[in-house]
Amino acid sequence: MTDELKILMLEDDPVDAELATRALNKAGIAFSSMRVDTRDAFVAALVEFRPDIILADYHLPTFDGMAALVIAVEQTPDVPFIFVSGAMGEEFAIETLHQGAADYVIKDRLGKLAPAVSRALQEARERRLRHRAEAELAASEERFRKVAASAQDGLIIVDQDGLITYWNPAAEKIFGYTSGETLGQPLHELLAPARYHDAFRAGWGHFRATGQGAVIGHTLEMSALHKDGEEFPVELSISSVTINGRWHATGILRDISERRRAEAVRRELAAIVESSEDAIIGAAIDGRITSWNNGAAKIYGYSATETIGQSAKMLVPEERQHEIDDLIDILGSGRSVAQHETSRRRKDGRLIDVSVSLSPIRDTSGTISGISTIARDITELKAAERALQRSNRFLRTLSRCNETLVHATDEFGLLDDMCRVVVEAGGFPMAWVGYVVNDPGQTIRPMAQFGERAAEYVATLNKTWADSERGQGPTGRAVRTGQVQMAKDIATDATYAPWRARALEFGYRSSVALPLATDKGVIGTLNIYAAEIDVFAEEEIALLAELAADLAFGIVTVRTRAKQLESARTLAKALENTIQAIATTIETRDPYTAGHQQRVSRLAAAIAREMGLDEARVTGVQRGAEIHDIGKIYVPAEILNRPGKLSDIEFSMIKTHPQVGYDIIKEIDFPWPIAEMILQHHERLDGSGYPHGLTGNAISLEAKIIAVADVVEAMMNHRPYRAALGLDSALEAIDRGSGRLFDAAAVAACTRLLGSGDFVV
Repeated sequence: MTDELKILMLEDDPVDAELATRALNKAGIAFSSMRVDTRDAFVAALVEFRPDIILADYHLPTFDGMAALVIAVEQTPDVPFIFVSGAMGEEFAIETLHQGAADYVIKDRLGKLAPAVSRALQEARERRLRHRAEAELAASEERFRKVAASAQDGLIIVDQDGLITYWNPAAEKIFGYTSGETLGQPLHELLAPARYHDAFRAGWGHFRATGQGAVIGHTLEMSALHKDGEEFPVELSISSVTINGRWHATGILRDISERRRAEAVRRELAAIVESSEDAIIGAAIDGRITSWNNGAAKIYGYSATETIGQSAKMLVPEERQHEIDDLIDILGSGRSVAQHETSRRRKDGRLIDVSVSLSPIRDTSGTISGISTIARDITELKAAERALQRSNRFLRTLSRCNETLVHATDEFGLLDDMCRVVVEAGGFPMAWVGYVVNDPGQTIRPMAQFGERAAEYVATLNKTWADSERGQGPTGRAVRTGQVQMAKDIATDATYAPWRARALEFGYRSSVALPLATDKGVIGTLNIYAAEIDVFAEEEIALLAELAADLAFGIVTVRTRAKQLESARTLAKALENTIQAIATTIETRDPYTAGHQQRVSRLAAAIAREMGLDEARVTGVQRGAEIHDIGKIYVPAEILNRPGKLSDIEFSMIKTHPQVGYDIIKEIDFPWPIAEMILQHHERLDGSGYPHGLTGNAISLEAKIIAVADVVEAMMNHRPYRAALGLDSALEAIDRGSGRLFDAAAVAACTRLLGSGDFVV
């Protein structure tokens, strides 16, 4: 042994351990040792010390050698175990060997210890080698069984008499016979069609004698018979081998039905590829063309001879050369590219639009070895698509502009919004509106514009509709002729000379000027700029002309509406002044209550607003409250101003003022129910009011609000018959009547207003 031996000694007597050590040293055995004398120490040493051999005494104070042997055999079966004991009977010694001990040595004969150790170690080595060889043989046989059992090909062995001696599971699957049905059966009669039998018998005698034959060492395709009698194609490789001195034939057989069908499919696919109208092109991973079908020749104009071996970049316009490298990178990473739309150049130099789908081609190992490309000429489709997009673009612009017209409220906002919508919805870079000015210079004044740097560009135009050089552009011509005018290509349009450099600098390539015509003539133009040449086709021009007509109508409509609104505001102001004049006239008859209606009006309007009424209704409450006591004009002034208590007859006269006021106002067509407010402002929810004793919802909300404001204002101010009662008394009074006499929501709103101190009556 080249490594130092590790000996574990189970011994309670150090002297005996030292004697054993000397005997081994004397024999020239190099070793290290560990002595233990308890069960726990012994078990731990097996794991930590990992001995090569164990020397054990039989008798120990707390442990014995047989128990140690059981543990060692279980945990370290390959480590030799030798008993070294003082006295051991023959029967006991034999028993230890049966239990797994390698040997035993008597302590007074330690001269035999070294040979016993050497012998035990040698036997252990031989045992390990034998076990390893047996394991390797078993593993080899197991591998053969597993390989043969898991093989997808049929494995058949035939002896020199032509009888089957081995038949694997794949053969069972291929032919339909189980192993039990084939072993011992003649191969050619069981599996070969009758037409092969004579050739088989003729060659078998030579094989039996020499192990040689016409088919030995070759792979051939032939037909075989299935158990059900059906013939099917197989690929057969045959070799010869001697087993027990006799020649055997080993056949590896594969059902190639699927391969035959695949070959037929490939032939069909090849025919399809050649007859396809699409270009189907194969290329190496570096982009060199390797195959070229008739469709490719038709689409690109090149023959296969002209393209195979060339780079695919020969088909790509100069500005798209990078595209091939980008696509190769994508395909090289294992990804496909579906329906990539691009342009390619034909042999005649004409550019065409194509839709290209590319996929990586992998070899049998899965490595990417090429590129498959299918290209379709979509030039006509793209032309139709662009036409449709243009049409949709203009329709979308028209639709959005019509929405803008519907919601327009002022003229300049309309112009700004129209320019913005043209740019945003139509995808144009800039639009502006100019108005015709009838000044000596026949100016076209920009009124609105939208687009990136639009204001900067428009500021430099200096447009005119005069018949001069600067009036020959599309805008000037549109004003003079009343017809749509355009520049299909600003770069070449001679009439665009004064503005060409500036327009091209801003990225404008074509433009159209649309006259804004009314019954009084052309009032201006809508001007639209495009980033492409020749964008405005006949159909699009018709849509834009409709848009311009709608804009002109919108301008006229907004102007008319503005005049109407101004007239309405004038009438409303006159109405307000009239109502205030009436209120002033009434209050001149009653100096004690001067300002009463104005104060009630302010408070009632504030209550209505606090209750969440819309502003139009709040205004109605305010106007009604301003003249709610108009009926008092028929009540004698001496009754109105009397400081003492009124008689029943006098109070009855006072109570007529709501009806009198209603009769005065009812024929006036106010935009609010003012007559009803006047009539009902003294009605109470429980029917205790006057003049008609109305209850609940029969009283209008406006009248309910005025009623609360009227009571609060009256109590907070002086009257001929009493001094002012103050805010607290007023609020207490309406609170007592809330929900019974007065509307609860109106009372709550009034209390919030006056209680917060933010509103003063």
